[in-house]
Amino acid sequence: MTARYVITGIQNMLDANLKTSATPEDKEAFLFSNDLTIADGTTNASLTSVGTFGGEKQTLTKANWASATDADPSVSRYFNTTGIAFDFTGTLAIYGYGIRGVTSGDLIGAENFGLKNYLNGQSLELQPFDLKLDIPE
Repeated sequence: MTARYVITGIQNMLDANLKTSATPEDKEAFLFSNDLTIADGTTNASLTSVGTFGGEKQTLTKANWASATDADPSVSRYFNTTGIAFDFTGTLAIYGYGIRGVTSGDLIGAENFGLKNYLNGQSLELQPFDLKLDIPE
């Protein structure tokens, strides 16, 4: 027997994980420098986090997550006045970004957008940043 997720269930899971639980773990956005295909088995340890020249991780607090939408896919948007922006102070080769739990280190999601070289004075912005959960068919 297989349970089927419904929109309200997906919406509640996003909200509980990101914003409404009494003690949801803050998340952090980070950049990674290795070329890796993101798949179900990808873990935080699989990604080489960048920690220099403006590529340092950024904490995403629960207050800045919007409530998840009541739709398929269900979307929770992270936004604040500055967005998620990485302002580079040196040369970096970046393949993508990820979102992980600050305390647990659990990988929530990641995107490999292909090799991009950033120079001093350039920036990468992830605004608005959406986490989407599709209901499986």
